[in-house]
Amino acid sequence: MRLENKRIVVAGGSRGIGAATVRIYVREGAQVVFCGTNDERGRQTEAEANAQEGAAGHATYLHCDIADREQVNTFFDEAVKLLGGLDVLANVAGIESNNAAVDYTDEQIDRLMDVNFKGTVYTNQAAYRAFTACGSEGSIINYSSDTALTGMPNGAVYAASKSAVLGWSRSIAREWGQASNVRTNCVNPTIQTEMYKQWLATADPKLVEYHKQQLKVNYPIDGAMGDADRDCAPVMVFLASDASRYINGQIICVNGGAYTVC
Repeated sequence: MRLENKRIVVAGGSRGIGAATVRIYVREGAQVVFCGTNDERGRQTEAEANAQEGAAGHATYLHCDIADREQVNTFFDEAVKLLGGLDVLANVAGIESNNAAVDYTDEQIDRLMDVNFKGTVYTNQAAYRAFTACGSEGSIINYSSDTALTGMPNGAVYAASKSAVLGWSRSIAREWGQASNVRTNCVNPTIQTEMYKQWLATADPKLVEYHKQQLKVNYPIDGAMGDADRDCAPVMVFLASDASRYINGQIICVNGGAYTVC
């Protein structure tokens, strides 16, 4: 149990990578409070995490839209009270929007920046206040994207929002690391999501076959996108554990080697 007695908040833990993170944290002995906006899915993930074989910790779901500063502060107040302090924030929540660059509307731009960037800022600020209040050398794990490194045709504002997450994370890694030994790192995942799997099952078979052939060329490991439980969740354990206490301000690309950081 590498996370025994760790007090962890997961923002965006109801499905996908977030849910996989909640499950493995509970198996590793952590006390976890996580949030989302779909209460039915959140309660289902809570039940699954606590009922899984080998569950040594415990998960609790609370409602929170991370794009709303007031909701974030209320959520953290309740989470920290339930946990008795805070050691780790895993900020997995995020949204994507695919549009031609010339077509993005104000509403689409605002929503992407509100969730992906402002949500990161709000949760990180609340976590830092909790770390310092309880004297914890905390770990913040933010989620960016390889698109922040490569660009994304037909997804320029999404890529820009994730670039903002990188800039913010590298900055607080230095500022808060120096002030309080709080470390901040970014994960860039290339992981199969529910939406992606649905697309594979319903898209034109010729298009899917072409897509799979491109994956074989571009992704050295497996020739495919990764699995949340197998490939990404264990990295989240490492970054939450004391084994990573001297890793700070880094981008961890969980992408099978499709892109590298230089």
